[in-house]
Amino acid sequence: MRRLAVATMIGALLLGVAAAGASSAVTDSSKPQPVVVTDIQIPVHGQAPVTAYLVRPVAKKHQQLAGALYLHWFEPPSSTQNRTEFLSEAIALASKGAVAILPQLTFPWAGDPIGDKTDRVKVTDQLAAVEAAYQALLAQDGVDSRRTAVIGHDYGAMYASLIGKRAHAMVFMAGDATWANWFDTYWLGLEPDQAVAYRKVFAGLDPVDNVARAHDVYFQWAGRDIFVTPEVRTAFSAAKPGAKVSLYEKSDHFLTQQAKEDRLAWVGAELGLR
Repeated sequence: MRRLAVATMIGALLLGVAAAGASSAVTDSSKPQPVVVTDIQIPVHGQAPVTAYLVRPVAKKHQQLAGALYLHWFEPPSSTQNRTEFLSEAIALASKGAVAILPQLTFPWAGDPIGDKTDRVKVTDQLAAVEAAYQALLAQDGVDSRRTAVIGHDYGAMYASLIGKRAHAMVFMAGDATWANWFDTYWLGLEPDQAVAYRKVFAGLDPVDNVARAHDVYFQWAGRDIFVTPEVRTAFSAAKPGAKVSLYEKSDHFLTQQAKEDRLAWVGAELGLR
């Protein structure tokens, strides 16, 4: 039933975008282009392949395309805590001339942290899969490596921060500053001395320590977020003081339709899409 629901949603989204593209003048690049969504498998060295959506416009010959990598959130039992979260957004971006890849993430979605150095291995393994997805994006026909963006939400944002330096633009949506904090708070319940030691397990990998390496950054925060504190928002602003910041005061952790519209507009402008 879940596969059927996803397939139905994709079909409806494609129908709307394709219809808009079919009625547009071929010479007017500002009109939406028809879009195709494909299931793909991305090889990862030493791991199982990554399942992902590939979303791309039916491009004109020799058309230069932007690229976007979308990394979803963790929110069980939400039906969107998987690669479908950003699908409608990716289709909207693709209709303007971008290729998007939306990989299925697995840690901590498919396995819990246990509180020792093996959790670092799990994070780095997931990071390798995310990097493979980004390389697959760059390998797509027509994609300009100088016009790419990485967009992530929650844990997806935290992984995005680790590869943000490779892209022209990054959107960081409601993620935590450190891996240890969320793992400890929602799974482990460590004693204070254990928590200090556990934090050191992720040395060099924490999002707040990596976000400064990204180029253009857009932070999106929720004013009623029960997972991300004001202190976390402040830490990220200090780490990347030149970033664009939006705080949606009445939003919860999922963020709002306005956040989606703002995100699409910013990414489109960063990637030179009309």
